[in-house]
Amino acid sequence: MQPEEWPILRPINFFQFTGECLFLPPQNLFPYLKPSQEKYRFPDTSSLCDEEHFAEFYMGWNPLGIEALIHVHELYQGVSLTDVTRGDSVELFFDTRNVKTSGYNTRFCHHFFFLPESVEGVSAQEITRFRTEDAHELCDPNALRVSTQMDKKGYQMHIFIPSQCLYGYDPEQIDRMGFTYRINRMKGVPQHFSVVTQEYPIEQQPSLWSSIRLKM
Repeated sequence: MQPEEWPILRPINFFQFTGECLFLPPQNLFPYLKPSQEKYRFPDTSSLCDEEHFAEFYMGWNPLGIEALIHVHELYQGVSLTDVTRGDSVELFFDTRNVKTSGYNTRFCHHFFFLPESVEGVSAQEITRFRTEDAHELCDPNALRVSTQMDKKGYQMHIFIPSQCLYGYDPEQIDRMGFTYRINRMKGVPQHFSVVTQEYPIEQQPSLWSSIRLKM
C-alpha cells in the first residue's frame, strides 16, 4: 500500500463513544427542547472527527418517542430530495437494541432524514436499507414531525420520532441504543457524531455507532 492510499486515522477511530440521553417530560407538547436547555445538548465531537463544528445537537427521550433539536449556525442554502447529503438536511441513525456484533443493519436499525424545507411534500422519511430478510417495515413518513425556524444567522430544526416508528424501542426494558447523526450542508462537509462518512458507509455500520444510555 502506497502512503497516499493509507486510511486517514482520525482520533474518533480509536474510541467506542458512549453518552447519555436524558428523559423528557411526556406531558409537554412538541416542540419541548430549546437551545437554553444545556443538559440535553450532546457533546461536540468535531475535533475527534477532524471536522468543522457548525451545529449544536440536542436530544431527549420518553415512552412516546424521541425528540431532537438541531441548531445550525449557517444560513440555509437549499435541499436535494434525490440525494439528501447534497443539501441541507439532518440524518439520524438508531439501533434500538445497540447490537455491536453485526456488520450490517438488523431489524432494530433505523435511518431517517429530515429536511429544513419540504420538497414535493416530503420533509422527513425513513430510508433504512437492509441486506438480509431481517428487516422491519419502514415507518409512515406522515408520523414523523419536523418544524424549522429560520433567522439571519442560521436555523433551528425540531424533530420528533414517535415510538411506533422505532422498531424494538422499549426503554423500560432496554435502556441503551446505538446512535449517530450526520448533519449535511449544501456548501461544505457534513458534521458527524461518532462515525465519519469519508471512512465508513455509516448507513450500513451500526456496530460503529455510539452507545447512548436512556437516563431518567
